Amino acid sequence: MSVRTTPLPRMAGDLTFMRARRATIEELGPDNLAVLGAPLERNWGPKSGCRFGPRALRETSVYFGWHANPQFSQPVDVDARKRIDTSSIHDRLVDIGDVALNNAEGSRGKQAIGMTIAAIRTRGAASILLGGDDEVVAPALSGLRTENPCSLIQIGGIVPSCGRDIGDDRSSASRPVAAGDVALASTLFIAPAQVPTAEFCTDLAKAGGQLIEARHLPGMSSGKIADISKRLAAGKGALAVHLDLTALSAPLHGMSNTPRFDGLSVAVLQNALAAIGQAPVDCFIMTGLNPTLSGLSIVKTGQRLLVTLLLGFIYGRLRVLSSLERESA
Repeated sequence: MSVRTTPLPRMAGDLTFMRARRATIEELGPDNLAVLGAPLERNWGPKSGCRFGPRALRETSVYFGWHANPQFSQPVDVDARKRIDTSSIHDRLVDIGDVALNNAEGSRGKQAIGMTIAAIRTRGAASILLGGDDEVVAPALSGLRTENPCSLIQIGGIVPSCGRDIGDDRSSASRPVAAGDVALASTLFIAPAQVPTAEFCTDLAKAGGQLIEARHLPGMSSGKIADISKRLAAGKGALAVHLDLTALSAPLHGMSNTPRFDGLSVAVLQNALAAIGQAPVDCFIMTGLNPTLSGLSIVKTGQRLLVTLLLGFIYGRLRVLSSLERESA
């Protein structure tokens, strides 16, 4: 983990993600990455507590605050033994707060999430949605869809069940994959938390989707992952990425409702997310976080791992934006 400066106490100052500056949707532009929270949960059983996920991630991100603080421009990555250039993140990363649910529940709360994501995209900015419950995924995707269905890269989590969530009444050769009630143009599943059925894999392939199992990802090059991501982004619709905590090996954290022992390491996932960041991702969604669970979550290990993974994506995306800016100058 990289060297950090001592943060302000979590109760001090304005709690934004990585101490980034606060902004409104009206202030966003094409060069911004807008962080927002969705404190939504099903409020039953193991899902109770997921609504605290956005705040928990912001609290833990304070330890990485120097990434977005222009006063600390020469941080050092002790693992790679090199300095990190954080200049591109200072002005681009902003925090717009939580989705204004206004005590809305059920469909009204989900509709508010979709409307906020849509408003951010209208400004030309990309969004990073901090959640806990995976119920936030379908509303976020609905906000990205305009006249064309969007594409999805899902890392961890569960795949839709065959026969209920895949396809419609068209032929299997042209049927899309769906997330909830949102039809998708194409989907890339990486290290899903359960083994999909053969029928699902067949329909996924016919729909132009792809499945990468956990055991295959470490052997894939960053270039190949980036190429797949760019191909998905080349469609007419938006591109979303959904990262669920179940992609990580369970011994690394104590925060997953479905512990997994064949999951991926932080290094493998961070490299994959940095490669995915080379594609024009419109929305990055993070779920699976329940900070009220016992175990290693007491010392916030799980949150730190998630923020570390998110940094891989952020820097991958910012490198592309910076290069495009230099080419246009």
